[in-house]
Amino acid sequence: MDLPKGFHQEVIEARENNLENVSDMSSRVSVQPLKPGGSNFQTHVLVEKSSSKIIYRPSTGGILFVLLFFGIGLGFVIYNLFDSTGQVASPSLINFFSLTFGLIFTFFGSYMMFYLFKPRVFDRHLGFYYKSYKFKPHHVNLVNQIRLNNIIAIQIIGETIRDDDGSYGSFELNLVLDDNTRRNVVDHGNLKSIINDAHILSDFLNIPIWHAKSQGDSTSIDWKD
Repeated sequence: MDLPKGFHQEVIEARENNLENVSDMSSRVSVQPLKPGGSNFQTHVLVEKSSSKIIYRPSTGGILFVLLFFGIGLGFVIYNLFDSTGQVASPSLINFFSLTFGLIFTFFGSYMMFYLFKPRVFDRHLGFYYKSYKFKPHHVNLVNQIRLNNIIAIQIIGETIRDDDGSYGSFELNLVLDDNTRRNVVDHGNLKSIINDAHILSDFLNIPIWHAKSQGDSTSIDWKD
């Protein structure tokens, strides 16, 4: 089986050996959402950095969302810690409930920003996929650092999420590994983008795409969406 340029010979040989049993393994891989929940908008976009590297970057909508969340929290903190002259307010004038609210929003906004910007990189030159701010070449058994020759399929799972305001669909793009485990790459509400990304990664890694019935209802993912 021919593979795209950029794979080392040992990766090619391992890939061909793994693909022989892929069809038998599909029935043993879970089709339940790996990360229940998810946003109702696109959080990441897939970008080709070079012929041997594809990465995910935060979408404009994702960046604006976390900045809004962070900005609201920071605004509450500043409003409660400083008076109208810009001086630090006395403890008696501080609304500690409002300040706590602002600190919580600021903390979670910072966490979401950290997670949103975390690199998600498929690198054929290194032979790894990693979801981390720093690639560690001498660590091969990390949860978020996976050899490409251990990835046997791209999995798409749809999930219907219901809340007090109604319901919406969120879709996972997961990596299926040769030990039947999975790793989540992205999880958001833009099905068309998820499908396009899956096809790009399928071609890039020369592996199949598996899709599962949407969870939470009786409908299947519409591949023509």
